[in-house]
Amino acid sequence: MKHLKKWNGILAAFCLALFVLAMAGCGSSSTTAAPAALTGVSASAGDQQVALNWTPVSTAISYNVYYGTSAGVTTATGTKVANLAGPSTVTGLTNGTTYYFVVTAVNGGGESPVSNEVSAIPVPAAPAQVKGISVSPGDTTATVSWTNATDAVSYNIYISTSATFTTTTNVLQKITGATNGQVINGLTNGTAYYFAVTAVNLGGESQLSAIKTTTPAVPVQIPTNPSAVTATAGSGQATITWGAVSNATSYTIYYLQAPASPQVAGSTVKAANNAITNVTSPYVVTGLTSGLNYWFVVTASNSAGEGQPQTNAKAALIQ
Repeated sequence: MKHLKKWNGILAAFCLALFVLAMAGCGSSSTTAAPAALTGVSASAGDQQVALNWTPVSTAISYNVYYGTSAGVTTATGTKVANLAGPSTVTGLTNGTTYYFVVTAVNGGGESPVSNEVSAIPVPAAPAQVKGISVSPGDTTATVSWTNATDAVSYNIYISTSATFTTTTNVLQKITGATNGQVINGLTNGTAYYFAVTAVNLGGESQLSAIKTTTPAVPVQIPTNPSAVTATAGSGQATITWGAVSNATSYTIYYLQAPASPQVAGSTVKAANNAITNVTSPYVVTGLTSGLNYWFVVTASNSAGEGQPQTNAKAALIQ
């Protein structure tokens, strides 16, 4: 009987051991491993954003991006963008700032080690072509103006003596950091110059504007008033003569019927606006009334404008 009890105890212990082993075997399964570190990570900058691309991992459920403005980003130090389905774009960044990125893959087994680090500098698109170009000449100078662009940080002016040029060919001079209304000095009077403007920002340089041309020259001065004016009365008419003015291209006679005394100012005669334009000396003014006195002045004109009349008008008593 004692031996039977002993064997029963041994059998019970054996069965218990088998049960424990069986239960241990039933509870075991293959553990899911965290993904390996990602490969093929690349970054492409845009306007206030960076697009990230990488080689997908078949065992990944999602991805995390970590980024910062200093190299050596880790999961502990980087700003985290979590639960991404695949390659993504990080937005809300500052143009002109360098950003560093690493990516991890995630599944039920955990998070992978960080990928290789990549960097990019967000930049805006290059400015559009500058519009509204105008150029005006001066004495060995030219003034260049344009319509300012909202996305430009600075402007460049390109100068050539050829009507056909680019930013890199046939350029006589390049002015960087130019301002609207830029005066360009040191040009040669009588030489035709050609001008174009570009706008610049962090994204690059715009294409050339329309090309405008001008020829510097000594500015045309308004003529002085003609000297030696005479008014000789005739029958119903008066003959007016005057001395030539070197830079005049045309002359105008003004006249006013008024008594011979007192003296009438030349400005008063001109203001009456009885004008005969494009005349040459001598000139006969007809259709006047016999027995009446008329006052006359002459002005000279050119492309710069009309000069002043004589201080005192000349009188003629019509016969």
